[in-house]
Amino acid sequence: MKTHFDCITCMINGLISLFKQGLIEEKYHETVIKEVLTYYANIDYSESPLLTNRNLHRVIRKIANNPDPYKKLKDNMNKEAVKYCEKYRDLVLDSDNPFDKALRLAVAGNIIDFGPGHSIEIEKTIEKILNEDFAVDDSLELFNDIKKAKNILYLGDNTGEIVFDKLFLEVIGRNDITFVVRNSPILNDATMEDVKFFGIDKLVNVMTNGDDAPGTLLEHTSPEFKEIFDKADLIISKGQGNFEGLSEVTGKNIYFLLMIKCHIVAESIGLKNGDYIVKSALKSKDFAVKS
Repeated sequence: MKTHFDCITCMINGLISLFKQGLIEEKYHETVIKEVLTYYANIDYSESPLLTNRNLHRVIRKIANNPDPYKKLKDNMNKEAVKYCEKYRDLVLDSDNPFDKALRLAVAGNIIDFGPGHSIEIEKTIEKILNEDFAVDDSLELFNDIKKAKNILYLGDNTGEIVFDKLFLEVIGRNDITFVVRNSPILNDATMEDVKFFGIDKLVNVMTNGDDAPGTLLEHTSPEFKEIFDKADLIISKGQGNFEGLSEVTGKNIYFLLMIKCHIVAESIGLKNGDYIVKSALKSKDFAVKS
């Protein structure tokens, strides 16, 4: 996927949101916005928006002298998400089909995103997903592939959200799965600090992908991650960022679990903004973001 002009508007709105919420000190505002606009004047629009966003936030963090502008919001969301996960935990574990219910909560958790114009209504989203069909539903294939897979890689997405991934991992019931997050802070994406906050490291193997893009760009990830990725015979990919980065990868058994939050992505794959999907990459090889 290439960077669209709409991506620039979205990213600028995200920066302004940081200003308005007081997450970047006012004394840095003018310098940050000037540097950001200079950066956009010189980007290569053929590059992925994940790469553009990564480099943009490197500029912001450096100038604002703040390694994690979203830290306060992320910490609050982690605590909030725990409450919702505990509220629905018994419903999942006591149901006739814990796998289905836990999967639905994991997908519902993808609502947690601090992107501009995106409201976070966790309970409303959970109730909706528990009672409605997915726009694309390959969950039965996922269930069967998990039983057969020898090497499972689970790519996490956002803070808060990963507590629902933890519940899903508990229901899957395998401690040989490798759970992956970003190497360092970017937007509200989960890092190893969040993994340890929820205790996912006590449940399965954990690692970072060696990069700070808000998604998985294989060419920028670490050799250690690439090795695990290549060996995996099943990859569970959470979130739109990971989908954008991996949707055109061929020959890998990837399942994409996400809420579509971008009209460009939605239009490129023939779905609607706000749709929830559990999609096998192998089942429909043409299901990929088209630039």
